[in-house]
Amino acid sequence: MATLQKQAARLEDRLELHRLWLGQAAGGIRADMTGATLTDVRLVGVDLRQAILRDTSFLDSDLSGANLSGADLTNADLRRGNLTGADLSGADLTNTNFQFALLGEVYFAEAQILGTRFDKANLRDCRLFDSRLQGASLSGANLSGALFNHCAIEDCSFTGADLTGAKFLRARFQSCQFKGATAEAADFSSVSAPDTDFSGVQFESVKFYQANLSRANFFRAKLSDCNFTESVLSFADFSKASLIRSRFTGANLTSANLTSAILSGARELTVQQLATALTAAGTTLPNGTNGPYVRGSGAERPVTR
Repeated sequence: MATLQKQAARLEDRLELHRLWLGQAAGGIRADMTGATLTDVRLVGVDLRQAILRDTSFLDSDLSGANLSGADLTNADLRRGNLTGADLSGADLTNTNFQFALLGEVYFAEAQILGTRFDKANLRDCRLFDSRLQGASLSGANLSGALFNHCAIEDCSFTGADLTGAKFLRARFQSCQFKGATAEAADFSSVSAPDTDFSGVQFESVKFYQANLSRANFFRAKLSDCNFTESVLSFADFSKASLIRSRFTGANLTSANLTSAILSGARELTVQQLATALTAAGTTLPNGTNGPYVRGSGAERPVTR
């Protein structure tokens, strides 16, 4: 007990010196807790702006509402931590481990998210405006309501993540995976996501307005009531995908693979779009008949009931 009390007192001293440093007061010292073990500690609302927290362990700790903006958290361990409502804007999160952490409503604007682990974390309603994500894993994470607007996202995994209501407006994807992800009413408008892997996703009412999805992989994807208006889908693979009631106004479907896709009830497809796409006997056309599409057949018009 005495040892724990001494550790707590030393931590309080460090935090007080850091507070003075932030205020440019005499005697202030920037907090440097490199390699420290702060497991299962309560630091609710703590102010650690610009602190050096490299290799620090906050395993199972409560940092809800903490201000960690501009902090260096390289290689820090925050598994199962509670950071609900924390500010991590501009923080360096290189190789930081947030697996199973509570990160609801966290502010990540302009953070460096490189090799960061968010597997199974709860990032509900978090904000990542203009952040850079590279080599990050968000597999199985709860990203409902998360905002990734204008982010640069490279070589990241969203496999099995819940993207319900998430927004990726004008985000730029490179070599990313969304295998088996689920979403309702998510928004990928104006994204650049060529060659992205969306295989096996279960998306409903997801918006891809003016998105660049050329060569994207939608194998066995369920894409009901989605909006692909003015999107680029050239050479995209929709093998065994379901596109029931989805919209395609002005979409570029040049050489898109629809040879085994289900297009029942798909709306706003034109003769030209279906003629330039690849259809076959395995295609279910908008009017419910089997392909391949033949000009003049009227099969581009969905049956209305």
